[in-house]
Amino acid sequence: MKPILCFILFAASFTSVWAQQLRAPAGVKELRDLTYVEGGHERHKLDLYLPEKAEGPLPLIIWVHGGGWQNGSKDGCPPLRGGYVGKGYAVASINYRLSGHAVFPAQIEDCKAAIRWLRAHAEKYSLDPKRFGVWGSSAGGHLVALLGTSGDVKEFDVGANLDQSSRVQAVCDYFGPTDFTAFVTTPGYESHATDASPEARLIGGAVMQNKEKAARMNPITYVTKDEPPFLIVHGDKDPTVPINQSQMLFDALRKSEVSAHFHTIHGAGHGGPGFAGKNIDDMVGTFFEERLKSSSAKVEALATESTADAAAMERDPRKGMPQGGARRGIPWEVISGRDDKNKDGKVTREEFSGPPPLFRLLDKNNDGIITREESDGAPSPPAAPAQNPPASAPAPKGGTGAALKGFQLDGERWTYRDGDFTMDGIFMKPAGKGPFPAVLISHGMGGNAQGFGGMKASEMVQWGMVCIAPNYTHAGTAGGDRAQFGASEENIRRAQTCLAILRSMPEVDATRLAAYGHSMGGFVTIGLAATAPAGLKAAAITGSGISPQEGYAAPSHAAAEKIRVPFLMLHGGNDNTVRPEQSANFKQVLDKNHVPNDRLVADGQGHPIDQTMRDEVFRLVREWFQKQNLWNP
Repeated sequence: MKPILCFILFAASFTSVWAQQLRAPAGVKELRDLTYVEGGHERHKLDLYLPEKAEGPLPLIIWVHGGGWQNGSKDGCPPLRGGYVGKGYAVASINYRLSGHAVFPAQIEDCKAAIRWLRAHAEKYSLDPKRFGVWGSSAGGHLVALLGTSGDVKEFDVGANLDQSSRVQAVCDYFGPTDFTAFVTTPGYESHATDASPEARLIGGAVMQNKEKAARMNPITYVTKDEPPFLIVHGDKDPTVPINQSQMLFDALRKSEVSAHFHTIHGAGHGGPGFAGKNIDDMVGTFFEERLKSSSAKVEALATESTADAAAMERDPRKGMPQGGARRGIPWEVISGRDDKNKDGKVTREEFSGPPPLFRLLDKNNDGIITREESDGAPSPPAAPAQNPPASAPAPKGGTGAALKGFQLDGERWTYRDGDFTMDGIFMKPAGKGPFPAVLISHGMGGNAQGFGGMKASEMVQWGMVCIAPNYTHAGTAGGDRAQFGASEENIRRAQTCLAILRSMPEVDATRLAAYGHSMGGFVTIGLAATAPAGLKAAAITGSGISPQEGYAAPSHAAAEKIRVPFLMLHGGNDNTVRPEQSANFKQVLDKNHVPNDRLVADGQGHPIDQTMRDEVFRLVREWFQKQNLWNP
């Protein structure tokens, strides 16, 4: 069923935005939310786009979205935007279960189930079952590469339509991981080896402690001479997935005499404007034309390169974030300042206060001691302890001219220390000096700053906003005292500290601060607005609300009475995790106190509305911030 947004409050400006988001290009017939697993998960759906006047059977390009296996949705479909339907292709875009729903191999099982379903219905939709190509980026690149190499791996074919093949005839892989142990041990990318990384969430544990499971996920594991042709594209400045992942896959395919084209874009990062050149568009178009429309059976091992357009890269709003592939580890000063109890210049296993898997990662020579040499962080002067300013403390536009004492920024990672109080997270800012508006991004249960915060910040920084996302007490966990999660005193302190950090920065206009949170992160956002009524100019939440009384992770009705911040509330009508009534109750409080707000409910949607309706949610949040004059100094 197509999601329909029900307006609880009149919001005419949102109506046209929603309609535009769901409208397919002229001449394209859209079939949305087709169920490919009967009685399955809410993510077992795909969209199919067909030429209105096509003469079939048509070759099919299937888009598989990225998002670190924990975010993303089928709504963003580059082959559709790229005009492939008008070029005589059918286009499908699929959802699959995310790592928060199920660990691997659920994701590849879903992709294969979608392909089998499309083949089973090929005659109905005028598809050519012998001409299926796949295309994906990042996590989607991993899955399409795995689809390409596991065509005859029967263990991933489960469920219905098993009389149909899940093989594909062409693979376009944009910067997907292909060998996870090599990935997480590549210098500069060791953060992916932790048990809080997206890869760990996918596998169900840290990669290096689960090497056999990791090998099952590797597209390289299954390479044989019978694989379909591959086009592999990667930027050599990718800060998220090292380019060796594409090189290794290309080498494996070449050795097996599989046709493969590996293209390096010099200066390009993890997607973005470096991939937007006409030469790249033409290369992908030619690849699918040769492999799905013609009878070409040529086998080639081709390595090419190009350079990203300098002007486009200069306009990249992510400019200023690390693009060289080096995500730094935890600075030695943070480790020693927290855990070197006897000040002897080393931290023993007994002294270390972090989780055991992190100690094993930092203890590179396995001698039970962490030293400066083993730490990934470069030496820097220790930060002096500082008192945390109150969140409502006034600050001039453009900040105070110096970041808050105790705050250290290393690329896009940051740490903060005030005596025994420590916290960390991610930070992104647009190119330029500003001052810019800023947003605090708060993750939900089991999420973290790097995963959830990074994904949201990568979009919002393109709006011209400075973005900060901390880790909360409910990061990466599903157990414990839930009263200490969400809007707990500890988490509100962390959120207030983030606002203080933002106010101290010269790049930030301290009068234009906003907050966004999902689920538990929405509870934090509401709680923050209640404790700092003058500290925010706008706020937005998804899948969140209030509780009728104290003692829960959600803020209480009494706390909501203190709020004067304009709020946008987006909720799935079928949300069984945080019931829609909780945002309805929040709206009633805001209405009674004449606080500007809008509440929108999407029929048929569940709890992860920020993922299943990603593009729509981003659009609505941006419109809300714009309506509250976040972009007007």
